[in-house]
Amino acid sequence: MPKKHVQFWKYRDVAKDISRCGNFLRNATGLSVHSSLGSTDEVPSLEEEILRKPWKFIGYEGYAAFLASDDDFFILRRFDRLNCRIGLARQDEIVRLEDDLSRLDKAYSKREAQDVNNGTLRDDLEDRQKLVDLIDKALYRYNEFLLQQSSLRKLPKAPLRDIKSIRNWHYNHDYAAIARDEQQYLDHDDDLICMVQRDKTPMRRLIDKSRRMRTLSIWEHKNERKSEHDTDEVSFYSDKRIDNFASAVIVTIGVTMLITPIWVLQAMDSLQGKLGVITAFILIFLLVLSFAMVAKPFEALGATAAYAAVLMVFIQLGT
Repeated sequence: MPKKHVQFWKYRDVAKDISRCGNFLRNATGLSVHSSLGSTDEVPSLEEEILRKPWKFIGYEGYAAFLASDDDFFILRRFDRLNCRIGLARQDEIVRLEDDLSRLDKAYSKREAQDVNNGTLRDDLEDRQKLVDLIDKALYRYNEFLLQQSSLRKLPKAPLRDIKSIRNWHYNHDYAAIARDEQQYLDHDDDLICMVQRDKTPMRRLIDKSRRMRTLSIWEHKNERKSEHDTDEVSFYSDKRIDNFASAVIVTIGVTMLITPIWVLQAMDSLQGKLGVITAFILIFLLVLSFAMVAKPFEALGATAAYAAVLMVFIQLGT
């Protein structure tokens, strides 16, 4: 920025000198002299140029840098309908080849047909061998497609909040950094997938759902991969800090669930009251495992049974 100011004043002084010369010549000869230098106010700054022409200065280089800055932004379409159509087409291709092979086998095994050895592959007929080769190539493509689709289907659906973040990037650049038609893939919410599969605890997902919680300043961190054009518009938040906070909350709840019933049971004399307290804490513990942690139903039941056993042992020791 200082350089621009220096050049601005430099050109303005030159313009003044030319103006003085023009006045002198005009007074001396009566001729009018116009400066060839345009008004410096008409020369936009680099920031203004970027705002006016984001397609030139940002483009796909800046867009790719933004998407690569966070794994959650690597979102693409799965093309479910097209993949299903391609799968059906390849399947039908193999079915037709299978029918052709079946017709050949039946034709060569008829009584009135020429004696052909149908029990060998080494000296098979040329037409049947070519057909088998075609089936081999078609099956390879088909099986590769099936395995590819099986892996693709395991990728999670892109969260709406991440899709909105990408849309906000386009909004910050007046939807002009990338061609309008090439932004439309973001309109297919149900077809967008996140290329990075990340397991998150329910507690972490709960934080992500709250815009106020997930945008707290304590999570913010500097991203070295941030595009130079997104310095002011884009903020990055540390997944590690949020995960650590979620883990700390879960550990705190767990410790509370272990210590609190012990003190409550110690202060009670009635056996029925103690059983009621144990029942209540067991149910709360099961709910916490089910909704705050990544635990399968049987794992949650096993942990709850162990928790109940600990509380029952405490009752026996107390009596």
